[in-house]
Amino acid sequence: MKTLLSFVSASVLAVSSSFAQVPGIPGLSRAPVASGPQGTTLGANTTSGAGGIDLANRVKLRGYVDFMYANIQNDDAGGGVNDEAGFNTAADVDFLFDFSPVTAELHTNLSSDRTVRAPGGGSIGSTSAVALEQAFIRYNVNRDFSISMGRQLSTLGFEGDEAPNLYQVSNAYLFGDGTSTASLGIPSLRRNYVDGIRGNFNNGRFGFSLGLHNALFPDDGSTKSGDVAVDLQAAIMILPGLEGRLGYAHESVSNSSEIEQFNAWLAYNDRALTLAIEYDNWDIRDVDAWDIMLMGNYQFNDFFGLTLRYSHEDFDTKAESDRITLYTSFTVTDNLSLGLEYSHASVDSATDYDVDEFYAESLLSF
Repeated sequence: MKTLLSFVSASVLAVSSSFAQVPGIPGLSRAPVASGPQGTTLGANTTSGAGGIDLANRVKLRGYVDFMYANIQNDDAGGGVNDEAGFNTAADVDFLFDFSPVTAELHTNLSSDRTVRAPGGGSIGSTSAVALEQAFIRYNVNRDFSISMGRQLSTLGFEGDEAPNLYQVSNAYLFGDGTSTASLGIPSLRRNYVDGIRGNFNNGRFGFSLGLHNALFPDDGSTKSGDVAVDLQAAIMILPGLEGRLGYAHESVSNSSEIEQFNAWLAYNDRALTLAIEYDNWDIRDVDAWDIMLMGNYQFNDFFGLTLRYSHEDFDTKAESDRITLYTSFTVTDNLSLGLEYSHASVDSATDYDVDEFYAESLLSF
């Protein structure tokens, strides 16, 4: 509780300081001009024209360095995540190749010896790795349709897979994200990197993606020996800044176990304000599950932003969780940002317990 009070007090002081920066309007800040995105990115060729550092005529480099302190306190007397605290450094380096109508991307991730980033309260372990996240080729048949082949990010879900694309430090779900899924005997459910082929359509207002893969929900980071896995998602930009998406995924493996996912989310973004709601319904190896997430982010000015998020998960008779997150962000420069997050989760399972998480992050993007 003392940690929460200190965090809230620091946030209030930061807000007051930010408000004071607007000359002539005491106590008020000037929010960015409302200018929502005009089209959906689902199925679009985001390689051509992407930002980054020019390495050659047709090659760009982009990425980030993420330095973080994490403190996770879990009072589960029956086991699970232990209380942990420590520093972690991770870096992501991406290469983008544009030989239009053919483009390609290569994404790599590097992490330090001590991995403390634990989305959703996952366990903290000792590991050091250079991982291949994505490596795919895209052939643009015409302006609207393309085919991509290789290792790609699974499409279903509101939250991004990399730190610069998140509105906070952690991901939304306590059990459905990260390594904490192992305690329920289920695989990682979101933001998996999978091998396969995908057809993509995007005309600005409408987007569509249909993929065929070996597996969508790998166990322990390895691909299972499966029969077939398919995912499809459709998006519509209802009006500038207001986007809705519907998606379905199915995986069937040789031992006859299956995983099905239905995902839907709606998001509004006018640059200053972002609101989102997401719903999932799962059939995970005969375990029925569902979850919901509500999130609001407001960028008070060019320096200070605030995120409030709530999520609920229900894994049949295995566990339920309610999680609330408060995050403050401070934009130092166009490339450097700082963030503080406090998350509290209440878990109802064989034993009821709480999980408290505190993160302090500095993020350099390039």
